Amino acid sequence: MMNAKERLKQALSGKSLDPPPVVLHSWGDYKVELAGIHPKYQYYLGGPELAEIERSFYKRFEPDWLHLGSGADRNWWGRPRRVDGNRAFIRSSDGTRWIEIQDNYILAEEDQPTRTQNRRLRLESRAEIDDYFAARAYSENKILQSGRFEHVSILAKEYGGDVLIAVNDGAPGCGIPDHSFEEAMIACTEKPDLVAHCIFRSCEQFLVDVRAAKACGAEAYIFSEGFGGSLDQLSPEMHERLEMDAKKWFYSEVRKIGMLPIGYWLGDVRRNVRFINQLDMAALMMEESKKGFVLDPLEIRLALRPDICLIGNVDSAMLLHGTSEQIRNEVCKQLHAAEYGAFVLANGSPLIIGTPAANVEVFVAAGRAGI
Repeated sequence: MMNAKERLKQALSGKSLDPPPVVLHSWGDYKVELAGIHPKYQYYLGGPELAEIERSFYKRFEPDWLHLGSGADRNWWGRPRRVDGNRAFIRSSDGTRWIEIQDNYILAEEDQPTRTQNRRLRLESRAEIDDYFAARAYSENKILQSGRFEHVSILAKEYGGDVLIAVNDGAPGCGIPDHSFEEAMIACTEKPDLVAHCIFRSCEQFLVDVRAAKACGAEAYIFSEGFGGSLDQLSPEMHERLEMDAKKWFYSEVRKIGMLPIGYWLGDVRRNVRFINQLDMAALMMEESKKGFVLDPLEIRLALRPDICLIGNVDSAMLLHGTSEQIRNEVCKQLHAAEYGAFVLANGSPLIIGTPAANVEVFVAAGRAGI
């Protein structure tokens, strides 16, 4: 009998399973809060503490993967913390003061030496783009020394034989450095070739992150894709012109590294299935229906290339507010897609703070039962 990891890898290779694997889209604050830690500390945790948070979550729900984000730099591990109501504080590096973490997770004041600001990317030539990325290049060894994936190493040693370790930490080429949303949208129209080159260089640099995650024991990397924030910002034709060559190369290179590439494509993926079908992806993740579009897993499964696994999109708001019966009914509806190809049951967006653990348990149990 196959274990959870083996079943999930079968699905990610294009095999249809009955019942399909069940995973939780669980990157984010939910696990931190469930462990009794203020969620504002999410980006200041790492190493053994973050591993324990993930371990506790896994033991509670036993999904078929560990869905991990990045940890903080070692500089933040073990710093004293203080909570005052909804306000969270962390001790400064010199130990002399408390620094408040704002709602956007950014520190209320700088806790680093003043640096000379590098000049802004002006997007004037390919050479300038090359120089920009060269000046900001980093190595696999630097990532490993930072401790960013230390929790991945700990968990891979403990669970790597039984469950798939997947890292979810952004994606390359989803914007233009130093450019606002408006400036980036204008550049797509006025300087598309330079934008495309910028996306390629970003993809090239991001492979360093993928190699570092693999070195720590991860077997899959999830990329949160969508230029400008989601697929809805540009036309399908513009996406293909700007991103096709870079993303085809990138996903192929991730495969060569020995990692399973999973794309979490934000927005209405239906208009871009032609693009997605040309990528060497193991699986497509998608959001729940929202913002005026409906993403029916059965419709997407029929349009998707057969060897690309589809990962479902049960609404996380339903897991927050829904009844057990509503959750079971939605799971049953989603599982129809598994009749037509490789499918993995999941929620479409990260679990929401405050979601009853009992509802998550109902979701997992219903998927495992195949109802």
